[in-house]
Amino acid sequence: MNFARRWFYEQIANWSVVLKKPEIAFDYWQKMLDDDPKDAQVLAMVAHQKALENKESEAIAVYEKVLALNPEDYGSAFNYAFLVQKTGDHLTAIKTFKRTLEVNPKLDRAWFGQGLSHVALGENASAIECFKKTNKLQPMSPHGYYELAKAQFRTHDANGCEKTMRKVKEFDPKVAAQLEDETGIRIGVDRWWVK
Repeated sequence: MNFARRWFYEQIANWSVVLKKPEIAFDYWQKMLDDDPKDAQVLAMVAHQKALENKESEAIAVYEKVLALNPEDYGSAFNYAFLVQKTGDHLTAIKTFKRTLEVNPKLDRAWFGQGLSHVALGENASAIECFKKTNKLQPMSPHGYYELAKAQFRTHDANGCEKTMRKVKEFDPKVAAQLEDETGIRIGVDRWWVK
């Protein structure tokens, strides 16, 4: 397929997605795949659209093809890991999040996702390390701090949990209050041994 035709097909597919006409996009993606069945970029677009349509098993299968063709595609690897995590396959999710992080170690969402899978498997110590990396990369996002505090609480690290709760209280008092309710640890009273 020549460059101009491919560009034209890509534009039609992209605008079809924007205009919420994915069936048209799929037609044009298929035309591009008929020309080159191993086009990882087009396969990634197909997989992403299938995920958006909640066709998760189909999306997973297409992402597997993408990653076989282009293992460095950390965006597709992250999406694949997220989808397999949703199906409960946490071991595959962790392995794929790690693969994603080998290519892009600053992808805070991959650290967070890996941490959630460790939590699901009861591996709180590993989860804590992942959430600490998430918070280092995304210091103003309460989600990483929330999960870190919960994991610290589950490992009976009350001082660590309280330090994390104090940190999140600095920028999201509602999350800190929720953690107080969930853990029973009160951070309103200053204690010299926690600071």
